[in-house]
Amino acid sequence: MSALFITEILRLYGAGCAPLLGHHMPLSEETLSRLGTEVPLPKIDRALKELWASDEAKTRASLINFAIYSEAPDALVRNLDLLSKITSDHSCRALLLTCLPDQQPQRARAWVNALCRPYQGKQVVCSEQISFLLEGGDAAQVQNVVFGHVDSDLPLFIWWQGALTLNFEERLYSRIHTLILDSSAWAEPQKELASLMKARACANFDVRDLSWTRSHFLRTALASSFQDVKAREHLPKIQAIEISYAAGQRRAALLLAGWISQRLRAEVDEAASGIAFKKPDGSSLKLTLIETNTTCALSSLRLLAPCLDLTITRDGGSGFVRSNATCEGRCHEEILPADVVSDAELISEQLSRAGGNTHFRAALPLLGKMLARLG
Repeated sequence: MSALFITEILRLYGAGCAPLLGHHMPLSEETLSRLGTEVPLPKIDRALKELWASDEAKTRASLINFAIYSEAPDALVRNLDLLSKITSDHSCRALLLTCLPDQQPQRARAWVNALCRPYQGKQVVCSEQISFLLEGGDAAQVQNVVFGHVDSDLPLFIWWQGALTLNFEERLYSRIHTLILDSSAWAEPQKELASLMKARACANFDVRDLSWTRSHFLRTALASSFQDVKAREHLPKIQAIEISYAAGQRRAALLLAGWISQRLRAEVDEAASGIAFKKPDGSSLKLTLIETNTTCALSSLRLLAPCLDLTITRDGGSGFVRSNATCEGRCHEEILPADVVSDAELISEQLSRAGGNTHFRAALPLLGKMLARLG
């Protein structure tokens, strides 16, 4: 195998072309055995009943339907581990879907399992897990599998991993309650965002983006910094924003910048070079993005005004952020708790929130304009 061929395979994988690799690297039976007991699709309901009848000490609990959808076969083991962590905090009917649209011949397989945890030291509370491997799966098959096996009385949350492919279709998203995605995984962000905005215009589902959630600790620390009256006086005078981010997390930085510009009632300046915003008084707000070698998606935020210099930083996976503000010659330092950083914790945070996120939805159009500026 030539070095050039290996390089091209790695390039395609980095671009999010998981189905190509899935065609050449099918899932092993050893890996699939981790999904639980394999059953024919028509007998899933009977298998679940037998699962609970076999052990009276287990109590089935479910507050939502939660599905993880992926077209990357190498994500299956990771998703299994994530699902185990998520269900330890959230009881649900869990659907794990691995879809390989390019795999032939077409075939659908299913497994059932119980994800259990102790409750108050005596009982064992369990979530139902139904896993599907859809080889050659198309949009209709995905819809049949999802809607044929959800608990119809509970809301449906779907964590859609990777690109919004052809299987992300109106008959699916028109019936879901909440869509969770991660825009940092988009290989073609402008195209993906356009697909998302089109879907949102057709259906009234809530959207949660892990890239947005990753900026929560900075947004919280920033709001805390402007509790000071003097600092608040200089907020409209901010001239520059600097955001440092890890490789692959530029969308998180852009969403943070969009939120800040919204709070200042600024719009993207179409005439400026690079990314800049125009404030209501006509003055400019410049954005600088800095990619750094860090394990934290967003490692620092800096706001600059003539008499204000505010910096918020987080080191690696530290549980704290440091805020340093210099305002009219006075210095103030504060240490605040930071949010969680793992995907399982981020998803658990999303499942804990009852309402939609209006700030994020409002930032989406700005994200599109900024992505267009970056090309």
